[in-house]
Amino acid sequence: MILKLVIILFFSMLFVGGDRGLTSFFTLVRTAIAFTVNVYLIAWGLPAVLVTLVVSAFLIASVIYGQNGWNPKMHGAAVSAAIVVIVIMVIIGPILNVAGISGYNEIEQYEEISMYLSANISVSMSEVAVAATVLGVLGAVMDTAVAVSTAVNEVYVNNPMLDRKILVESGMAVGRDILGTTVNTLLFAGFGESIMLANLFLKSENSFYEIINSKALFQEISALFVAVMGCLLVIPLSSYVTPWFIERGKSNR
Repeated sequence: MILKLVIILFFSMLFVGGDRGLTSFFTLVRTAIAFTVNVYLIAWGLPAVLVTLVVSAFLIASVIYGQNGWNPKMHGAAVSAAIVVIVIMVIIGPILNVAGISGYNEIEQYEEISMYLSANISVSMSEVAVAATVLGVLGAVMDTAVAVSTAVNEVYVNNPMLDRKILVESGMAVGRDILGTTVNTLLFAGFGESIMLANLFLKSENSFYEIINSKALFQEISALFVAVMGCLLVIPLSSYVTPWFIERGKSNR
């Protein structure tokens, strides 16, 4: 069934997007392979954070350059996304450790999968939680970075005489415009995934205090919070970094 869905997706992307759709499909395949490699390397005992950092770098290069080419505006987007990934890794680790939300939550502990799988897997669940959070926000961060960097480049192309300050202000203006829709997209995805969780809590007649302080709810909210913060951070970064690459590219001509 999965193969049939992949075939349908391939022809749909080819029909709608043409050559760009075909490029996007193979980028999607590379992304799926990278995620699979990431899981296997962690399962084999390699440090989850280090593996995820390397895989994230590959995904940033594969997605951004693979779909948009090698040019100054994509340099700005790639560097900005990479910086945000590093910042998230540095910040989210201590937060997850203090909150103690790694591993099974109170709902997963009673699911059948937790009853038939061994908990002694010699893998740091705290590192896995950091890895999962970073990979979960990477797509939104790259999308925002590319949108801002492309907008800055378009402003420059239409008026090459503008100085860096104006280009930065243009990037920030575009970032503010797309921020609302980006945050809402993340919220919709988070709320959609939480519908079953909310129904489980309500059907179990948990109190409001128990729901608010539950590990399962905090896992969902923390991932959403990190995704929003990543998008907020990448907007000024892309706005400031992209003009530098554009000016450097102009001076090298």
